Amino acid sequence: MNVDQIISQFVTSVSQGGHQTRTQSLTACVQSAMSGNALTVTSMGRGIQSKAHQKHNIKRADRLCSNPHLWAQIPLIYQRICTLIVSKNSRPTIHVDWSDLNLSKTLFLIRASISFQGRALTLYEEVHPLETKEKPATHDLFLKTLKLLLPKNTCPIIVTDAGFKRPWFKSVQALGWDFVGRIRGRICLSPDGKTMQLCKTLYPCATSSARGLKNWFMGGTSPYPLQLVLYKERPKGRIAKTAGGKRKQSNYSKKNARRAREPWLLAASLNLSKKSPAQIVQIYHQRMQIEEAFRDHKSSQFGMGMEQHRTKSHSRLSVIVLIGTLAHNILILFGIMMEEQGLHRHYQANTVKDRRVLSHVTLGLHFYRHGNADLSLDDWHLAILILREKVTESQVIRE
Repeated sequence: MNVDQIISQFVTSVSQGGHQTRTQSLTACVQSAMSGNALTVTSMGRGIQSKAHQKHNIKRADRLCSNPHLWAQIPLIYQRICTLIVSKNSRPTIHVDWSDLNLSKTLFLIRASISFQGRALTLYEEVHPLETKEKPATHDLFLKTLKLLLPKNTCPIIVTDAGFKRPWFKSVQALGWDFVGRIRGRICLSPDGKTMQLCKTLYPCATSSARGLKNWFMGGTSPYPLQLVLYKERPKGRIAKTAGGKRKQSNYSKKNARRAREPWLLAASLNLSKKSPAQIVQIYHQRMQIEEAFRDHKSSQFGMGMEQHRTKSHSRLSVIVLIGTLAHNILILFGIMMEEQGLHRHYQANTVKDRRVLSHVTLGLHFYRHGNADLSLDDWHLAILILREKVTESQVIRE
């Protein structure tokens, strides 16, 4: 079966109820992004395969990004993506983080994703201007929307970095969910709810064996109960060097080095008290995979080049982000199909046979651009089943 037909069927399935012409334009832009064109209106338009001139294809992409009917349809598309990925897992570990979307730092993306073999599969995301970034009302609405999109009876563990503080923890627990987050900076903690101390005072006690601190409190005016886990990873011996091979001495490099040496002080909800400190560290350790997914979308060198966009409207940018997410998920499924059929070795530069060298995203990208394998719908459905199984396996926390 033609690969473009599989892409068309997938986009149609997740956008059921949408206008046929709008769905066709969305499919054309997804195919353009998968062909190596950057996630910008002009670049996607130039990459659309049709008999029309490039000028009209660019206008077609521009009209799609400005379509208010598509804006209203976006949550329904994410709901079908959530059903596709999470339907077999009632206790997923979901990572949430913010990322800037332009150089001027005026538009930002908040994304919820689930880890999958070194990458993160997007479940839901929103684009926000600076005025609503990291606001409690924004976080509350995001979590409530995510709850509506996830399958019923889903009780996830929400994992965040140090940018999400006590109001976020309260919002997560208000939905009946659990959280794991990092504590840094000038956050006050107390072992009894009365005696306050900065979180940094606990750092000297950190070792390479995760240590649990139960029944602690965050904040002084209205202490919030939680459990803590203190952990310091063994040094990996990494040294940032200049082009001449010398150690970098810039303030930026030194700041990153200090941050990397800092222990992890993790906060977890009391409902996770049955999990060992090592398991909570393992849950948080997967968080960096969401950064890989951000790079897949934004980087011009390693990803789909969304950093090149000059869009100022957060509504238009939300369509571009959606196109990137659909393309990213399809590429991962193509990569799974290549691995399942043993074709992944045709795209690597070495002769390693005992493991997959390239990521699923890179495999899917090379296959779509240069592959000539004959794929069937059965292959596609098998890839979806394998994706669900591997997502579930990656969520299992080892004892």
